[in-house]
Amino acid sequence: MLKIIGYDGEEIETMNIDDIDNEYYNVIWVDCYDPSDEELLQLSKNIGIEIEELKIGLDELEVPRVEEEDEYYLIIYKAPLFEEDITTTSFGIFIKDNIILTIHIDKINSIGKIYSLLKTKKPKTFLDRGKGFFLYSLLNQITISYSRIMLNLDDEIDRLEEVLLQHQDKNITTEILQLRKTLVYFHKALVSNKDVLSILKRKYLPITTQDDREHIEDLYYDTLQLIDMETTYRELLVSMMDMGISLENIRMNQIMKILTMITALFAIPMWITGIYGMNFEYMPLLNNPFGFWIIFGITIMSIIFVLYIFSIEKWIK
Repeated sequence: MLKIIGYDGEEIETMNIDDIDNEYYNVIWVDCYDPSDEELLQLSKNIGIEIEELKIGLDELEVPRVEEEDEYYLIIYKAPLFEEDITTTSFGIFIKDNIILTIHIDKINSIGKIYSLLKTKKPKTFLDRGKGFFLYSLLNQITISYSRIMLNLDDEIDRLEEVLLQHQDKNITTEILQLRKTLVYFHKALVSNKDVLSILKRKYLPITTQDDREHIEDLYYDTLQLIDMETTYRELLVSMMDMGISLENIRMNQIMKILTMITALFAIPMWITGIYGMNFEYMPLLNNPFGFWIIFGITIMSIIFVLYIFSIEKWIK
């Protein structure tokens, strides 16, 4: 699917791929989402970039980087991906002359957000300051998306910690492991993005101005903070897993303690009744009219004695 917007310095216009005019528009943004072979062919023909090069941006496992070709620049970047689980995906940004092409196989919410902002607000906010500032705005929106997810993860970790202290079940452990998996994806993506931003902020590329590089430098430090947050959250989740295992061991020890107390309480009575359950003709108190009550009293006293021992040892509170 292709979405094409052209900005002439005053307003934006939606156009078709065959209507691209490099001379009339100051900035042209082409967003290419999960394109068909025919759309890729049209895109390659009208923009002048080989199909095989365009397919690089469609590889969701492509490593983030900046490539400087003779006629265009290629930037591979990682964005959060919202599916059943929160992961990350790679997408490509091609910049040639006044054309900015974003190409991706997965639906990226941050790109959709930029498109919505362009359609609902004044386009001058993003496009009047050139393609370098638009590039910054796009990368900034992705960074904001990471930040929002991190804040939500903070609340989720607090919730899991509270639930973990109350009780533990397999669902809690599964949720913790899933969050750790998400943070591992984020760590790889953010570190790779940091390297891309490091190049963009210090390398004097024709596609960016000095102001653009200063904005990108701010993004670089924001990404560093996100990496620190992600590392802290992963350490918290590891601590929560250790705490969960410790709490489970404590609960198991409590259960074993209770079972041991029950066994000890009935050990002497079972021993006494076991002896008198033998088929012998001559046994103490066997023919005594008060024999049952004497044995019963001894049994009760043994139970009371064991309970007294437990109270001394503070097994019973």
